[in-house]
Amino acid sequence: MSDDILVMILSLLPLKGAMATSILSRRWRFVWCNLTKLNFDGGETLNKYHSKYINHVNSVIQSHSHPTVQDFRIRFCLTKRHKGVIDKWLQFAINKKVEFLELNLMNEPPKVYELYGNSDYPLRLFDTKLSRCPSLNATVVEILSLKKLVLKKVKVTETILQEFLTNCPHLETLFIHYSSRMKIIRVYGHALKLKHFTIVSEWRVDSIYLSDFDLVSFTCKGPVADLRLSHLPKLKEVDIDIKRIREMLGTNVFDQISSCALTLQVLSINIDVPKKSEVLDSIPVLPSVKKLRLKIGGGTYNLLVYLASILNACPNLVTLTIQQLWTSPIINMRRAKDVTNPHEHLKIVEIEEYSGLICDVKLVKYIIHTAVALKKIVIDPCRDRANARNLGNNEAARCQLASVLPQGVDLCIL
Repeated sequence: MSDDILVMILSLLPLKGAMATSILSRRWRFVWCNLTKLNFDGGETLNKYHSKYINHVNSVIQSHSHPTVQDFRIRFCLTKRHKGVIDKWLQFAINKKVEFLELNLMNEPPKVYELYGNSDYPLRLFDTKLSRCPSLNATVVEILSLKKLVLKKVKVTETILQEFLTNCPHLETLFIHYSSRMKIIRVYGHALKLKHFTIVSEWRVDSIYLSDFDLVSFTCKGPVADLRLSHLPKLKEVDIDIKRIREMLGTNVFDQISSCALTLQVLSINIDVPKKSEVLDSIPVLPSVKKLRLKIGGGTYNLLVYLASILNACPNLVTLTIQQLWTSPIINMRRAKDVTNPHEHLKIVEIEEYSGLICDVKLVKYIIHTAVALKKIVIDPCRDRANARNLGNNEAARCQLASVLPQGVDLCIL
């Protein structure tokens, strides 16, 4: 068996397991040193011992002998105090022509107090020579090999973002999570290769502007005051979950996607408190949307009528997922039925946070009335005992819906 095959086998193991094979025989001793995927996932145990984690990474880096590294992932709760070792690790990855780089300096899932201790993006990488103290005017080094970058709990400014996009010409995927310095995000230009962009923030972002490149998927979660998407001809997937603040775009979320309405195929949106104006004025026709996920909050406006307007805008919808956030009762179901066009392609509907309330049953009845080609309804019951009335178990939900379910439609209770 060749060494290449042995390396391929070891690549299927966790890094520590692959390293442990070095004791099997002389031949196995250094095989793991040729791994091209280095995933340093600290886990809950190691997160308590910074020195142990750092020594582990340093040991691997010193022993690694392959000329390239495809994946290099740091997942550990580190702070500014560890900037020196982080610089060293990232320089190693760059020298090895890394394609996928992840720098995740937080616990999973993140704790609220952690989010306020962001680490600056390592300063040494701002110096193109990497041999002297960095200056404020230095730039990010050119990383020609980099295709995917994940940064979590790392401070990234607008300037740094622009330098990444300029100096990583083959970058296709970019994730930025919990960066406290992202206030204005501008990504544009036909030269960009960026196809997948995700921004998650706990802090207010003043504006996000994306334009004139071949973006395929975009995810935005957090308090954003202004979102503008324009001239993105290949945009197919959008996930917008924007928390409300004053002067926020939340009440006009459909306006923000109108420019890419013809190309969207997968859409996920969170409408906190829908208003009548959204239904009447700002829902564009979405002819290509096949998969739709909605989080809908409570309000004074009839939620079924609101839902009807959204479904009418998606005539070719196949899969619908609804997460119920509302507390007000559904009213005027007849009006909702009157304004709804029959859906001939909608086959699968999933309802999350199903509590067994009257409004939940009305929602199911409305979907059955609307989706004439319906094949399956998936019910994900509410796990909160305070909200789950009359639903002691899955069988209770099944019995509740059996009387309204038409023949030929499968019911799945998760």
